[in-house]
Amino acid sequence: MGGFNYEKEPKRDILFIDVKSFYASVECVSLGMDPMTTMLVVMSHSDNTGNGLVLAASPMAKKVLGITNVTRNDNMPVHPDLIKVPPRMSFYIKENTKVNNVIRKYVAEEDLMLYSIDESMMDITRSMDLFFPDTTFSRTKKRWEFAKMIQQDIYQTTKLYVTVGIGDNPLLAKLALDNESKHNQHLISEWTYQDVPNKVWRISPMTDFWGIGHRTQKRLHLMGIESIEQLAQASPDFLRSRMGIIGEQLYHHANGIDRTILSDPTPQVLEKSYGNSQVLNRNYYLQEEIEIVIKEMAEQVAARIRRHHCQTACIHVSIGVAFGETASGFSRQMKIPPTDNSRKLVAHCLFLFRKYYTGQVTRHVGITYSKLLYTENIQLDLFENAEEQLQQHKLDLIIDKIREKYGFTAIVHANSHLEGARAIARSKLVGGHAGGMDGISNVGPEKKIL
Repeated sequence: MGGFNYEKEPKRDILFIDVKSFYASVECVSLGMDPMTTMLVVMSHSDNTGNGLVLAASPMAKKVLGITNVTRNDNMPVHPDLIKVPPRMSFYIKENTKVNNVIRKYVAEEDLMLYSIDESMMDITRSMDLFFPDTTFSRTKKRWEFAKMIQQDIYQTTKLYVTVGIGDNPLLAKLALDNESKHNQHLISEWTYQDVPNKVWRISPMTDFWGIGHRTQKRLHLMGIESIEQLAQASPDFLRSRMGIIGEQLYHHANGIDRTILSDPTPQVLEKSYGNSQVLNRNYYLQEEIEIVIKEMAEQVAARIRRHHCQTACIHVSIGVAFGETASGFSRQMKIPPTDNSRKLVAHCLFLFRKYYTGQVTRHVGITYSKLLYTENIQLDLFENAEEQLQQHKLDLIIDKIREKYGFTAIVHANSHLEGARAIARSKLVGGHAGGMDGISNVGPEKKIL
């Protein structure tokens, strides 16, 4: 097994927890229904795509109707018991907090990692014996009892079902969760170093392995590696020469190696870029309307880099065309003198857009600032009035503070009220979707709440 001595590898007691079909389950519970037996989907509005998209489906909707998280409204099967509801992101965040507060009862904060809105990882190595001091229990017994205790507590508190992967390290716990826990009766499974040959190496297709997507799988296939076992037995030097540090990391993961300790302090990693992109709510035919969106986004990203005390020396503008258009979009970047000035960044983004725009019908806009310079100092332009530049910087900071305290719409430019503007509408979204209300009226079969 790659020549690794597992006796010398860190052996922790890790639980990887996932709320089963989180968004859909939360909606089922809010309606007083069982998440495991109700057929329900959370479907986005059709504003951005022209066709609603399933964001989450309950286990029964997936099993009976074959619905997935990429199913479009046009392709939805018709069933009298299927319930459709819109997303309520604020409500989901609130319920996620309840789940994590339960988990915090069992581990110290440094032993908890919030992986995503529906997944959390906890290292119970230091707390397991506190809850299960019985010395007659084996390590495996204590792990399973701990997992069941977490399951029951979360269910009693929220009525949500969770799956749990148990592992000797975070990677093995995650692989156990994704490849076994979600598919067995107990919703719990355990993978140890001893399970690497008969479980980790047997994961198929390769894209079911954490960290391997279709593009990576294709690269590995071109190198003659068509299974996790072959990846584990490949030469790490060969993998590194072909794929860089990622190749060596994949080699270690294929052998079940992950030396991460959750409680170890994580070094601060500075962002390489800040950006924002959006799919527009309709096709944009007029250049002036597209420019309104670019102005709004350029200013919003400028506020982000100021919040992180950095300036950008490179801007990037991308334009995606509407479906069916023969003309192609473009993605261009330009070096600029370092700045965090909203007015200058808006002007640079408009210049770059106008240079390459040829009348494309636009549906997607992206703005990114890179080559960041982290500094508290103000970069003044020698060819402009210094006092005016300082005043503009103060104005940007004042606007940032007003929006931070009272919300984005507390102060907006007049053009954000013009036809085609998107900033005010998007300010009401959470994670790109409707925040929604905390409560919802009862819904019967066939009822669509969209």
